[in-house]
Amino acid sequence: MMRRTMILVAAFLMVTTMAHGQGLGQPQTSRTDKWEFSVQTRYSWSKDYDGEGGSSMKVQEDLGWGFGFAYNFNQHFNLGMLFTWRSVPFESEAVDVDDPNETHRYNGELSTSTIGVSGEYNILKGRFTPYVNGSLAWMHINTNVFAGWTTGCWWDPWWGYICGPVPLTYGLNTGAYTLGIGGRFELSSKVYLRGGYEKGWVSSGAIDSVDMMRIDIGFLF
Repeated sequence: MMRRTMILVAAFLMVTTMAHGQGLGQPQTSRTDKWEFSVQTRYSWSKDYDGEGGSSMKVQEDLGWGFGFAYNFNQHFNLGMLFTWRSVPFESEAVDVDDPNETHRYNGELSTSTIGVSGEYNILKGRFTPYVNGSLAWMHINTNVFAGWTTGCWWDPWWGYICGPVPLTYGLNTGAYTLGIGGRFELSSKVYLRGGYEKGWVSSGAIDSVDMMRIDIGFLF
């Protein structure tokens, strides 16, 4: 993992140097005072996590999706909102509280969804620019591990108001934030591409951090 991160950082520095050398010759962007909408992908690498009492979990590599809105206050800075979601395969080992020698292995899919605010600083004024960004979000994590039953009521389009048993799963709500670097290239005055590396953290739970590659396509209006 450290080797991948070092390669990404080195590539970013090389691209930044090249872009800075060509920046004076670039036509300046017209993104100032424009809104933008982006369709986003985030590819996360596999990672092992250690929990309490010797429990552990391995989360597999997976592709997540999202979209965002932002407003460009000038050629450098924009502020907006993002929405992301993913379902990641995982393997877990649970340790019995009363008998540490008794363990249970299970697997499934870990579902996450986030909503939050994002900010991005574009270093150059040209159509191509390196950037640094960050986000602060609320995240819902659902392990999809069965946790019992409850009773729920809802309106059915065919049968009207009905009540019945509803399965519960283990999960939590937590704060999440990210920091990232990358590059942005405006193909035209209305379309751009963005790609980079991000590291994310959550404020509670055993899943403390995740490394991600990001590729977006966006539209200015």
